[in-house]
Order: sequence, then structure tokens, then C-alpha cells
Amino acid sequence: MSESAKSTRQEIIEASRKEFLVHGYEGARLHNIAEHIGVTKAMIHYYFNTKRELFEHVYKESVDEIYCELNNIFAEELPLLKKIEMLVEHCLQKADEDPQVLSFVITESRRKSEWLQPIINDKVKLELSDFEAELNKAASNYQVASVTVHDLLMNIFALCYYPALAGPIHESIFDSNKRDVQGDMSQNRKGVILDTVFNWLTA
Repeated sequence: MSESAKSTRQEIIEASRKEFLVHGYEGARLHNIAEHIGVTKAMIHYYFNTKRELFEHVYKESVDEIYCELNNIFAEELPLLKKIEMLVEHCLQKADEDPQVLSFVITESRRKSEWLQPIINDKVKLELSDFEAELNKAASNYQVASVTVHDLLMNIFALCYYPALAGPIHESIFDSNKRDVQGDMSQNRKGVILDTVFNWLTA
């Protein structure tokens, strides 16, 4: 593929990402994507046979963006609580950098679970055995409570991701603008989350 073709293909992907993130699969229109970058729908179909194929490309990239680095954290040779702190930092960073991507992945996964679940299964392969062994060892030594690795991760994901997903609701509930909500999350949420998780683990 020539450099010009690669450039056109990437422009299509970037325009599609914007369209899908805002409108989802059902609401997105290839016409809007083509118009945004000044190409024809036929040009889009030259690179991607169908809207579904284009969506899957954007969806896979978005899933990678949110989850692909988690295994690197699990593999770090660090004390358990420090590793948990790194995990919280990473999840907050992802939520804070682009909550729209996070919302897109979760919302579309719920809307089209039969279609997208196999993609998630393929893309998100968390290597949890060593991390689980660390957690169980700490529990056997009475350093932390006996909890499952799944419950631990579910709590971390919920505490880190929910505020980003519920930003518009929080603006109304707390009578604050979006900047205030994001600023509060990035500056204060880490401490709140770590206190919550560590107090639960060491109670």
C-alpha cells in the first residue's frame, strides 16, 4: 500500500472514530464520515467493505486503548499494594484522558453484546494467575482480607471508571461544570479510591 493510500485509510479511520464515538454504530453514517474528510462513500468501501468492518476496526482500537496495558502492570515485580496503586493510577488516567472512548466501549458492548463479546474475549486476555497468587499469599499471611481477584478488579474498575461515565449526571447533581468534575476526579479521586480499596483489603 502506497504512502498516499495509507494516509487516506488513516484519515478514514480517524473520521470514523469521531463519528462512532459520538453516535454509536446505529447512529453513525458513512456519508458523514466521507463528507468530513472530503472523500466519497465509494472510497471508504475501497478500504473497508462494510460499515460493520469499519466499526469493528475502531472498536478494537478503542478496546486496546482502555485495556491493553493492564497485563504490564500485573507483571511488575512490586509489592502487592504498590501494584494495586499503579493499577488505580492507570485506570484513572485512561478515564481522565478520554472518557468518550471508555463510554463508547462500554455502551456499545452492552448494546451489541452477541456481536462484540467475542471481540472483547479475543482482545482482552488478562493474565491474572500470578497476580491472584500474590493476592492469595497476602491473604494467607493475614496481610489483606481474603477476597477474589475478580472482586478486587471489579471494585477498582467501578471506582475509577464510573465517575467518568457519569460526568453529565454529576454536573447536574453536584451543580458543577464539566471542568470542575474532571479536575476533582484527576486531583482527588486517586486518594479516595486507594483509601477505599486499602481499607477494604486490610479491614
